[in-house]
Amino acid sequence: MPSQPSLTPYRSADVTAILDMLAAGQSVAVIGLSNFGKSTLLRQMALPPVFQAYHDRIGRAALFVYIDCNRMLEMSAQGLYEVILRAILERLNDSSTENAPLHGQIETFYHRVVSSTSAFAIPLAFNDGIITLLEEHVHRDLILLLDEFDAVLTGLDERVFLNLRALKDKYAGRLNYVIATLRPLSSVGGGDDLAEFNESFDAHKYFLKPIDADAATELAAEIFRQANDHLDPHERVFILDQAGGHPGLIQAVSHVVIQVESGAPETYTQQALNVAGDVLQDHGLVRGELAKLWKQLLPAEREAAIAAATRGVEVLPDEQRFQLLARGLMVEAGGVRLFGQLFAHYARRQGLIRQEMPDGVRIDADAGTVWVGGELAEPLTDLEYRLLLLLYGRIGKICDKFQIVETVWGQEYLGEVDDSRIEKLISRLRSKLEPDPSQPRFVATVRGRGYRLNPAGELPPSEAVPPDS
Repeated sequence: MPSQPSLTPYRSADVTAILDMLAAGQSVAVIGLSNFGKSTLLRQMALPPVFQAYHDRIGRAALFVYIDCNRMLEMSAQGLYEVILRAILERLNDSSTENAPLHGQIETFYHRVVSSTSAFAIPLAFNDGIITLLEEHVHRDLILLLDEFDAVLTGLDERVFLNLRALKDKYAGRLNYVIATLRPLSSVGGGDDLAEFNESFDAHKYFLKPIDADAATELAAEIFRQANDHLDPHERVFILDQAGGHPGLIQAVSHVVIQVESGAPETYTQQALNVAGDVLQDHGLVRGELAKLWKQLLPAEREAAIAAATRGVEVLPDEQRFQLLARGLMVEAGGVRLFGQLFAHYARRQGLIRQEMPDGVRIDADAGTVWVGGELAEPLTDLEYRLLLLLYGRIGKICDKFQIVETVWGQEYLGEVDDSRIEKLISRLRSKLEPDPSQPRFVATVRGRGYRLNPAGELPPSEAVPPDS
């Protein structure tokens, strides 16, 4: 039986699997760790071969729209609606001249969203834009490819998600979402409205695994070609052993090998690879990739990875083993193992750090992790981590609200971020650090002056004030 032609040059099998779900009228959650290629995957979903294949499957055309949520001007409902409509306008502009009248209509709704100051008018204008798009072209579906969606899930009023779910229900099978996140939706938490939105993806989660050996080899070979070099078999084995199928690590390891081996005679290849192995253990680019990945893991995933790296995968219960396989942290290649030697080494190091970590709040800046009482804290958001770094860098000193706004949000937000937003951020940080957030030991409020980190949790009685003061 002849094999299906590749729809896309990268992760074609993943694109096909997601397309099959969309053709069945389902929304899809693509879950994958840092630099596993989620953004590249979603961008490819907006290529002509994909929407042609969609049309061939169900007999209807579809407008696939890639939306980078990092382009949101602010983390608000208005910011999300604006970036979606802006991406739709760009897509219509790229399609064909027959979309010109529709482009003008959507542009009208876009400007209403951008210019409105009414909390009621903003979602109404957005909804009118989506409804117009679907009802003007009753034989064309709309697929919104929402990349970098983690911060959106945790940062917006939940009524936004209720609205997105209502639109999907109104146009069942014709409007669908593909969202890309670092972590499973079940780990997000939230209230009933967010849960109802997440329910749309419960049966249609797609975990992005490491790329296979052939794709990893092609990626490494391309990096060597760009450096006017050639990937030989020994180098290929070394790179795949060290990086596994993690695209970001493959790139980092390939560059180190090229740098170390440059000019070395072929007879010294193995010696050069041994040197490269030593260099990798403390290489900034490699350490940065691993730290980013580690920071995104859930606490239970970190514990399981440490156990697998230090005591062997056989000690893991079946459920944990299945979870690490689903997340791509372990692979089935010559037996079940962690996906690469570099990751296994990093997990072992994290286990040693935990044993040596003193009591109180401590930050491992290399890994981007936070420890409280020798235990890993729940992963922090970027804003929470920036706030803690500020407090940690001024241990024992007061950080006033101006310093917090300038460091966490940026100087341009001075005068725009009010006390309430700062207090909410402090509250979220405390919920992840404090044994009892209502009686904070570590992040202290200094009445009328700001906040201070007491890393050992020793708060002078004279400064013990309610957390919301």
